[in-house]
Amino acid sequence: MNPGTDKRRLIWALLICLLAALWAGVTPAARTPGGYERLEERLVAFGRSPEAVHRLFSGSGGARLKNVALYMRIQEGKLAYDRFLDPQALAQARRFSRRYDEALRQAQAAYGVDPSVVVAILLVETRLGTQTGNHPVVPSLAAFALMERKDYRDRVWRMLPAKDRKRWGRRRFDQKLISRAHWALTELDALVRLLEQDRKVSGLKGSFMGAIGWAQFMPTSLLRYGADGDGDGQVDLFTPEDAFMSIANYLKSHGWKDSASRSHREKVLLRYNNSRPYVRTVLEIARRLSRDP
Repeated sequence: MNPGTDKRRLIWALLICLLAALWAGVTPAARTPGGYERLEERLVAFGRSPEAVHRLFSGSGGARLKNVALYMRIQEGKLAYDRFLDPQALAQARRFSRRYDEALRQAQAAYGVDPSVVVAILLVETRLGTQTGNHPVVPSLAAFALMERKDYRDRVWRMLPAKDRKRWGRRRFDQKLISRAHWALTELDALVRLLEQDRKVSGLKGSFMGAIGWAQFMPTSLLRYGADGDGDGQVDLFTPEDAFMSIANYLKSHGWKDSASRSHREKVLLRYNNSRPYVRTVLEIARRLSRDP
């Protein structure tokens, strides 16, 4: 037996173990068993390309569980929609309408939606395209999709303040997040389908729930209702013309008519954002803008 040889073997064995540990530490969350890997399997089972599914998650970073906790803390009645009706906000909307009048009229000609409605939606959604969100879309949606697992729900539960845990109760909390998990998986599936169409998806940023661009479309809405407004052959919801055309297309596809009753228009807008305070605010902004000379 050669002591020198044994020592070298021991050193090599230690180096291999160290490298393995380091590699495990940098392995993306998308490849960890029971994490993104399970989501990948589900998406492939939907019929998506394994290569496209892997590309979606590759390098996307860890799931944004804090976004799920934020969602569970929001109380609709406390959202301050009135701020969009103050004189300064309405003045900004009027200047915006004048600046993009031609593109807004083109969307109206294509889909029959008054420009004031499109501008009202943009004012509430993203402050006329200035606040589109800075959350990576894939990790945000992945976090919601992981809520099918109790261990992830437990982690979010522990992130909530006591008053929010009391408000929800554990059973209702679980029910809500399980339903959100199914929703989020559908949205991730839409992102993969966009990838399969050679659409740019990696690096997309949006709201904490994964809404994208000026129009704050979810991926399923982008896939179905995204419309090219500037004629470049692409749909980019971070450009005004495409945002206008896409919003108008969405509304028309859900039955919008400017001449329809208020209750009918409310129903259509609820499809865009399922919030009655939101809908009332959008209609009031549109009313004030449309009566301007």
